[in-house]
Amino acid sequence: MSQSDDGAPPEGSPPAGDQVDDATWGEARAWSPFGLDGFRYLWGAALSWVMTRELRILVTSVWLFEETGSASQLALIGAVQLIVQIPALLWGGTLADRVDRRRMLVATQAVSVALMVLMGILDVGGQLQPWHIYVAVAAIASTNIMGSIAHSALLPSVVPDRCLVQGVVAQTVTQQGTAVAAPLLFALVAAVMDVTATFFLTALVATPSLVLPLLIRIRFQPPLAREEGSTLRRTWEGFRFVRRHRLLPGLYILDVGITVFSFYRQLFPLFAKELYGGGATATGLLTAANSFGAIGGTLLVLILRNYRAKGMLVLYATIVYALLLFPLAVVQQLWIGMLLIGGLGAMDGISVAMRQSIMQLTTPDQMRGRAVALQVLAAQTANNIGTLEVGFLAAAAGLSFTLTFGGIAALVFTIGAWRLVPGIRDYRYP
Repeated sequence: MSQSDDGAPPEGSPPAGDQVDDATWGEARAWSPFGLDGFRYLWGAALSWVMTRELRILVTSVWLFEETGSASQLALIGAVQLIVQIPALLWGGTLADRVDRRRMLVATQAVSVALMVLMGILDVGGQLQPWHIYVAVAAIASTNIMGSIAHSALLPSVVPDRCLVQGVVAQTVTQQGTAVAAPLLFALVAAVMDVTATFFLTALVATPSLVLPLLIRIRFQPPLAREEGSTLRRTWEGFRFVRRHRLLPGLYILDVGITVFSFYRQLFPLFAKELYGGGATATGLLTAANSFGAIGGTLLVLILRNYRAKGMLVLYATIVYALLLFPLAVVQQLWIGMLLIGGLGAMDGISVAMRQSIMQLTTPDQMRGRAVALQVLAAQTANNIGTLEVGFLAAAAGLSFTLTFGGIAALVFTIGAWRLVPGIRDYRYP
C-alpha cells in the first residue's frame, strides 16, 4: 500500500491493516478494492487457483483421451467430479466457518500441487495409468471446491461492504478471463513440448496460491470455534439459515429454475449445425461470443454499482435473458446468433455478480461459508440437470422448441420470483 513522504496514508486510503469498514473508507470506485493489500493478495491467489483448475481439467482430459481413445472413459471424469463435489460442498461450507480460511485455501491448493507433480513424475516414467487420473481428479475436485468456498467467504474480510460489489466483479472477471487464457497457454506448452510438461506447468502455476493467502493480515477467529454440536448439526444449521433468509431461497430457486430449462451452452455444436450450417469453427465462435459477453456483462455491473435496487437488477437481467432466447430459436445468420449469445452471456454475468454480492452482503460471517456452499451446490446441480434436460428435449423436440420452451420457463420463474419473493424486489444497497 502506497504512502505519502511523511509516512501517512494518502487521503481516501483505508487504514493500516487489511480489515476495514465503511466508516473509515473513502469514496468507493471501480478499482477501490485494489487499494487494499489483503484484496490484492486474495485476487492474486484466485488468479493462480483458477488457472490451475482450468489447466488441470485440460491436461487430465487430453492425457486420458490420448491414452485410451475412449469417449466413455473421458465422460467418467464428469461422473467422478459430480460424486465427490456434493459431499465436499456440504462439508467444506461448515469447515470454512470453523477454521482459518486463509490456511484452508493453502491446504486445498497444496493437494493440487502435490498430485499434479506426482502424475507428471509417473508419466515421465511411463507408469501413469487411467485409474491414477480418476483418483487424482476425485481428490483435486473435492479440495478445489472447498477452496473456492473458503475464497468466497474470505472476500468480505478484506474489503468493506461499500466496495464489495467491485470486489466480486474483479474476482468474477478474473475467472472468466482465465477460462479464455488457460487453453491458449496449455496449447502453447503442449505444442512446444508435450502433454507431460503441462502436468508440471499446472503445479508451477499453482505455486503463488500457496503463499499469497498467508500474507493477508486480518484478525481472524473461526466463527464456529465456540459453537457446540457435530459437523452434521452445523451443516443443518446452514440449511436452516438459508431457508429462513428473506432473499437467498428466492435467488437460489430463480437460478436453478432458469438454468435447468435453458442451459444453452451445451448446445453450441447443435446450434452450429442446425441453425447456421457450420461445424467446429462456428461452435468456437459461439463459445467465444458467450465468454466475451459474460465478461462485458460482469464489467457492466461496475457502471451500475451505485444503482441501489440490486435485487431488481437480477430480475431485469433474467427478463432480458429470457427474451433473447426467443429470437435465438429462429435466426439462421451466424453473426446475429453470436450477438444474441453474447447478450445471453452478458445477462448471465450481471445476474451472477449481483447474486453473489447480495449473498455476501446479507449473510453474517458465521454463516458465510455454509451459504456460499449451498449457492455453489444449487448452481452445480442446476448445470448438471440442465445439461440432461436441454439435451434430451432438443433430441426429442428440436432445438427451436427447446429454446422457446426455455424462454417461457425463464419468464415464468422471473415473474414468480418478483411476485412471491418481495425481499428481492425490495432489496436496496447501500
